[in-house]
Amino acid sequence: MMNRRAALAATVASTVLPLVATDVRAQSEYPNRPIRLLVGFPPGGGVDLTARPLLPHLQPRLGQPVVVENRPGANGNLAVDAACKAPADGYTLLVGNTGPLAANHALYRNLPFDTQRDLTPVAQLISTPLVLVVSPNLGVNSLRDLLAMARAKPDELNMGTGGNGGSPHLCLEAIKQREGLEIVHVPYRGSAPALQDLIGGRIQLMIDTYNLFRGAHEAGQVKVLAISSLQRHPSLPDVPTMDEAGLTGFESVGWVGLFAPAATPVPILDRLEEAVRGAMTGTDLPQTYLSQGGLPSFSGRAAFGAVVGRDRQRLGELIQKVGVRLD
Repeated sequence: MMNRRAALAATVASTVLPLVATDVRAQSEYPNRPIRLLVGFPPGGGVDLTARPLLPHLQPRLGQPVVVENRPGANGNLAVDAACKAPADGYTLLVGNTGPLAANHALYRNLPFDTQRDLTPVAQLISTPLVLVVSPNLGVNSLRDLLAMARAKPDELNMGTGGNGGSPHLCLEAIKQREGLEIVHVPYRGSAPALQDLIGGRIQLMIDTYNLFRGAHEAGQVKVLAISSLQRHPSLPDVPTMDEAGLTGFESVGWVGLFAPAATPVPILDRLEEAVRGAMTGTDLPQTYLSQGGLPSFSGRAAFGAVVGRDRQRLGELIQKVGVRLD
């Protein structure tokens, strides 16, 4: 009996130890081939514009090509699903934002993945405050003016967004819940058509990231009333925060960050986190993000994970309260 047990143990060891050695060697040699960054939105969108400037800074730090692969569809869920099912070897990663990673679990009933279980945060890249803009023809000059008008004219103001369940829509719902307002939400198939209707006078206000409005703002076609972060944006020093402008303590800020499959080995996660840290310090990448309307906001795995978990709970509770569903 003892001889058989010894023989069995030897057989198991001879099988397992080479696999362990191979795994350790693969981690120590990481990366040795190109790395894909999945993006769940089309080229030119906010998440894509965050991912692409990162590439030339990651490549020299990792010693391998890093490429963006756009997989748009289902409010970011297609790319998230692919990332969740990818091998946990550090070669397929996700650049994702607040919607798919912290809100979609509450917006969709039957997702084939759980981002909290199947993905792990690697690093935050930017935070994404939203700005509230109105048509110059509306006749309001401040957020307080707009809130007073909304109270006096329930259901007469129309706010456009790029679709149901996105960060702008949820920001509007948070304001409506807090202030007891009746503002009509008008979802469009994308933010650009909504902006055209705002400029054309068919809707009266919008909430979205500033990079969407920059051209129209500079041309005097929209008026920026407030920003949703608790700090003013360096590119908009004269625009008050919503907290300053009448919504005391209000904050609604999204983020974009790097994620990996949950079982990715810690040494690989460490390598990726340090590469992003290097890209965000001592380079022109933060200035690029500022010019696009984002706030450079690097944080590592632990701190970013806490942010993702907090927003997942906060947005889940808001979505349940207002009854928004996308399936």
